[in-house]
Amino acid sequence: MNTFSHLVASLLGQGVSAQNTQLGILRINGSDASKLLQGQASCDMTKLSESTGLYGAICSVKGRIISNFFVIQEQEDTLLIMNKPLVEIALNHLKKYAVFFQVNLSDASEEYAIESHFSTSTSSAIPDALPEQLPVEIGNESITLAISDSPTRATLCLQRKHDAVVEQVNEKMPAPSQTELLSLLTARPLIDVEQSEKVLPQWLNMQRTGGISFTKGCYTGQEIVARMQYRGKSKKQLALFSWEGDHDVSPTLLDSEGKSIGSVFKSARFNNLNIAQIILNIEPTDVDNFFLGEQAITLQPLPYRLENTK
Repeated sequence: MNTFSHLVASLLGQGVSAQNTQLGILRINGSDASKLLQGQASCDMTKLSESTGLYGAICSVKGRIISNFFVIQEQEDTLLIMNKPLVEIALNHLKKYAVFFQVNLSDASEEYAIESHFSTSTSSAIPDALPEQLPVEIGNESITLAISDSPTRATLCLQRKHDAVVEQVNEKMPAPSQTELLSLLTARPLIDVEQSEKVLPQWLNMQRTGGISFTKGCYTGQEIVARMQYRGKSKKQLALFSWEGDHDVSPTLLDSEGKSIGSVFKSARFNNLNIAQIILNIEPTDVDNFFLGEQAITLQPLPYRLENTK
C-alpha cells in the first residue's frame, strides 16, 4: 500500500457518515425542466434519468461558473444539489429563462436532510476520466447518489424530512471536518458563494469529471468553455496537496524560488492532517517543491487523469 493509500485508509476506517448541512437543493418542477437546463447547464440533460444523475455547472455568458451541482430526477422534480448559499443565486439566474418554459422553480433545501457517506472504494485503477452518468437509487423515503468511487466510494443520501428523520438527524453526531476532508479527495468540487462567477469549469477539471458535454450543443457560456478546451492556452487546473500541522497557512502556492504558481481553492483539516484543492497556474510536473508560505506541502494523485483527449 503506497503512502497516499495509507493516508486514505487512516481517514476512512470502516466508513464515515455525517449530516451535510452545507448543501442545499434547487427544485425545478414541470415537464420542461430538462429543456430549460439543456440551454443553461454544461452537462447533457438528455442523459438524466431516475437511475442516473449528472454533474454540471450553470455559467455566465463569460463562461464563469455561477453555480455547479449534482442533479437527480425524481418523477416530475429535477433536483439540483449545490452549496446552500448558491441556491438563491442560481434560482434567480434561471428565473430569467424559466418564463419561456412550463416549469416552477423553488428552494427545497429545508425539505430534505442530506447525508454524506464514505466507504472503501471498489476500484483500484485510476480512470482516464470520470463517467458522465452517476448511479442513483430511489427508495421509499430516500434518494442515494454515487458521486465518486475513487479514492473512496462517496455517496449523497437525500431524505425527505418528517418527524422521524428530524429526530434521527438531531441524534446523529456529525464529523464535518473528516467528511469535508474526504470530500476534497474526490476532486469533484462544488464551488462556494465566494467563488461564483470567478472560475472557469476547466480550472476545476470538469472536462475530466463528467461535468462538461462538448457534443450537446449551445448553452449559456458554451462558446467560452469550448474555446478554452480547444483553443485556450490556460494551464490552470485543480490539484490535490497535503501537509501536517498548522491549518492557518498562506493561501498562495509558491515554488522553491518564491514565485506564485497557484492559490488554495478549498481546504480542510482532520486531526493533524490537512488536505487542499489548489488551482495551479502551471503544470505540476514543472515544479519539484511546493510551499504555502513557509509550509512545505506534498502533491497527491488525482482520482482521474488530466491528459486532454480531443
